[in-house]
Amino acid sequence: MKFFFTLASFVVIVSAANATVRTVTCQNTPSHFLPVTVNAFVGDTIHWTWVAGDHVVGPINASYIPGGAAMWNAPIDVSHLTFDYVVTVAGNYHYVCHPATPHGEDAFIVVTLATGVQQNSALSNLSFVYPNPSTGKFSLSSDIIPATEGREITIYNSFGERVYQSVISNSSSDIDLSNKAKGIYFIKIYSGQSILTKKIVIQ
Repeated sequence: MKFFFTLASFVVIVSAANATVRTVTCQNTPSHFLPVTVNAFVGDTIHWTWVAGDHVVGPINASYIPGGAAMWNAPIDVSHLTFDYVVTVAGNYHYVCHPATPHGEDAFIVVTLATGVQQNSALSNLSFVYPNPSTGKFSLSSDIIPATEGREITIYNSFGERVYQSVISNSSSDIDLSNKAKGIYFIKIYSGQSILTKKIVIQ
């Protein structure tokens, strides 16, 4: 079975029941970010919310986050009260206040796989997604996801915004995201006790 995707990159086939929103408040004292360290599971949303001050939230460069994770750079101030970022890769995320001109306000996100959920190395080969990169249409073989298990696909852009969500059927499906911007998107495939997180690119 094949599933066709028009998208920049994709990161998520996920069970929404497993995701949690982790809130970080942004202020001037006693720290710009509280809590300074957030513990989260893959698929959770980090939700920054403004209390006081002018902040820009993000890692200084890609070496500050796990390989395959999306960069972000978001203002949090009186005009931008919140920002959400979905963590799609396990590992340590190090972000700061004003990454272009950091001033010692460091914070961290420690992301692990949910208890009982394993990253399935057998699913880690992207040969079932092609072509990658593409101008828009991708083919995904449904054979990697057993039909007897719950299958849901959620696609996020690089800002952690959900752009598509659907339950996968047993028959071939067409997904057209050609109206979305070029770039990187993320897909998480959640199947039984396995999770696969990958990205693809629309040029």
